[in-house]
Amino acid sequence: MNIKSNNTIKPSQLTGQVIEHLQSAISAGEYAIGSKLSAEPLLMKELGVGRSTLREAIRVLAHNGMLEVRQGDGTYVRALPSHKEPLAQRLRRARIREVNEVRRTLELEIVRLAAKRREETDLERMRGFLRMRHDALSGNDAAAALDADISFHCAVANAAGNEVLADLYRTFAFTLREALAALWTADDGKGSQTADLHDKLLAAIETHDASQAVATTTAMLDIHGATLSVMEKE
Repeated sequence: MNIKSNNTIKPSQLTGQVIEHLQSAISAGEYAIGSKLSAEPLLMKELGVGRSTLREAIRVLAHNGMLEVRQGDGTYVRALPSHKEPLAQRLRRARIREVNEVRRTLELEIVRLAAKRREETDLERMRGFLRMRHDALSGNDAAAALDADISFHCAVANAAGNEVLADLYRTFAFTLREALAALWTADDGKGSQTADLHDKLLAAIETHDASQAVATTTAMLDIHGATLSVMEKE
């Protein structure tokens, strides 16, 4: 697996990819607890990265307690990925169904609170992102539509008036975007079939109708859930 395929990748991003690869390999059982990682030259060749990048990734995982570096001997697996793993890294390994389940848990509470607590500035930001979403869909620009979609939902999270919840959703948003991209690819509508529901959600938040906001979000999530079920059967 050569992950050094994009010359525009920043060193910090490359280190993150090595961390993700090693975590996935350990989680998948390629390296059992107590086993020794492949020799450094072999890992460098396999991953297509330099010594400094590999060592930095191993240093991070050793700090998290997953690996143990024994000088003059090698690097050993101490534990499976756990709560010590940074959330952003764990999310990068998440499956689409996991993402969808977490999204349902977060968004239903977020829209309920947003409908009660939103301010006019929140509504202005939501309206702007929805206009961008509609314009991008009209222009068949799926990437821009996805960006606007995620920005809209982050604006809703901000309107919920809970900074911890908003921070958690923003951390989750990058992984959610990747999951939505896969769902939109599997769905010929490319996000268009939820356009009206987004408008209805904004209207419910605007009128402080929490129950309607939750019902609309549930309908939106059910559509994506149905698409996911089709994907899993293929």
